[in-house]
Amino acid sequence: MKKKQEKGVIYILTNPSFPEYVKIGYTENIKERLKTLNSSPAIPFAFRAYAIYEVNHKLEDKKVHKLIDTINPELRSSENINGKVRKREFYQMSREQAYTLFECIAEISGTKNRLHLIKATENDIKEEKEAMEIREMELNRHHFKDIEFYSSLTNKYYYTRTNNQGTLSIFEKETNKEVPNNSNPSKKQIVLQALKDIGEDGNDGLTLYQLEHRLEKKICNK
Repeated sequence: MKKKQEKGVIYILTNPSFPEYVKIGYTENIKERLKTLNSSPAIPFAFRAYAIYEVNHKLEDKKVHKLIDTINPELRSSENINGKVRKREFYQMSREQAYTLFECIAEISGTKNRLHLIKATENDIKEEKEAMEIREMELNRHHFKDIEFYSSLTNKYYYTRTNNQGTLSIFEKETNKEVPNNSNPSKKQIVLQALKDIGEDGNDGLTLYQLEHRLEKKICNK
C-alpha cells in the first residue's frame, strides 16, 4: 500500500518583539502552531504568519534551512550549551527578504500557486506599531557608546559609531572605512575575537549587538 503523503506548510513567522528575526519552520496546522507559540506568557507580542508555502512532505523546511545556512551561516540564531551548538529556526533577516527567497524557490520549481502572502490584521499592525515605539525607547535608553578595539582575527584596530536610532556601525581605524554587513570575516566574528583577545569568554550564539554591549562594557570599565 502506498504511504499517504503528509501535507503541510513551511511558514515565515514574524514577531514584533524581535523584528530583526523571522522564524522559518514546518507545520501541518498553522493555526495550532501559532496557538502553541503564543500561549507562552514570556513573549510580550504574538507571532503571526507572514507567509506560507504548501508542501507535500514533512520536514521540507530543513531544505530551506540548509539553503540559508549554505549562503550565510551567520544569519541563523544559535547558542552553545555545554559545548554543543543548538541551532534555532530564527534567521536574522527581514520578512521581505525571507519572502523573496521563497518566491525564488517557488518560481524555480514551478509552484508559485503554493506560496501565499498573508495579509496583516488590524491587531497585527497595532502590535507592530507598539513594539516599534517600545524598541525606539529602549534603543535610545541603551545607546551604544563609541569605543575603539583591536581584533587579532584581522590584526586591525576598529572603532564604533551609532546613529540616533542606536544602529551600530564598525569602522577600520586605519582607513576610516565602514565594515560592510557581508564582510568576511563578519562583523560578529571580528567583535567576538576582540572579546576573546581581552580575556572574555566568547559565545558565538549571541547576536552582534549583544557581543558589542559586552565589549563596550569591558572596555569602558578598564
